[in-house]
Amino acid sequence: MKVKHILVAMANPGARSSVALDKAVTLARKTGADLTLFHSLYSPYVAGEQFYSPDALEKDIEGAVNARKAQLARIALPLGKEGISVRVRVRWDYPVYESIVREAMREGVDLVVAESHRHTRAARVVLSNTDWQLIRLCPCPVLFVKTARPYDRVRVLAAVDPLHAHAKPEALDNKLLERGNQFAELFNGRMHVVHAYLLATPFTSGVLMEPVPLPVNVAEQHLAGVRKAFDKLVKRYALGPKRSHLRSGHASVEIPAIAEEIGAGLVIMGAVSRSGLKRLFIGSTAERVIDHLKCDVLVIKPEGFKSPVPRRPGYRPVVLPPL
Repeated sequence: MKVKHILVAMANPGARSSVALDKAVTLARKTGADLTLFHSLYSPYVAGEQFYSPDALEKDIEGAVNARKAQLARIALPLGKEGISVRVRVRWDYPVYESIVREAMREGVDLVVAESHRHTRAARVVLSNTDWQLIRLCPCPVLFVKTARPYDRVRVLAAVDPLHAHAKPEALDNKLLERGNQFAELFNGRMHVVHAYLLATPFTSGVLMEPVPLPVNVAEQHLAGVRKAFDKLVKRYALGPKRSHLRSGHASVEIPAIAEEIGAGLVIMGAVSRSGLKRLFIGSTAERVIDHLKCDVLVIKPEGFKSPVPRRPGYRPVVLPPL
């Protein structure tokens, strides 16, 4: 894989272990990539958004940042001795997802690695969790690590959309297959491909919502078109019927089901960020899939995607005088 620089989002620098770091180190060993261990912290109280003495403001922020840097430095030390090029970065910035994206753009990284945890339905609705925001905003691929399961002889499942029902650019499917094949070869594994589609029905709504019959073979014609497009897309990889999975149903149900059946260690899928409600509905499919999967997920954007996150924070901390 063409990965030269990996950013690891370290949620807790003081933790005894990190599955995200372990997977990132494994990738670095295989690809020779550099590592950046990154942590973002921020406190409204210390930043002066509440009553706080300005005399101690800079000192306390500096102390908090340096403490996290020291923790990351201890983690980086044995990796450096092993020969891995590793650097440490700590930023006083918020929100966390924007801070991660800013650092990724600042460092020009090829991959962001982060741990993924299940979130509440309410958090997903208001788009407040870091995973969901990274899917929408991060310009480079993001690897969400959900398990400690090693990648040796991994089964990679690439989720494609050959008919572009979710408005994904055609080139993105080829990119997903290419990355999936590279990842599988890197760890002596095998790539599988899945496409979940909603089969056309022989009825549609009329003027007063009564069902109007369509030609009885419309479902057969639709399936034939789906199969033709799918076979054409995966032909160059010679996967065979056992590794080509065409399923009728919703992606958020079928993709996790296939991943479970084949024992996938990694699912690769694309995500397209759009404005307004389209962005919400299209992106929510990717998020539901990620939430239901029990293995790691690599989310890739199409070529030319530009993140709307500004390279510099737009806020200016307010320092209130002491009482």
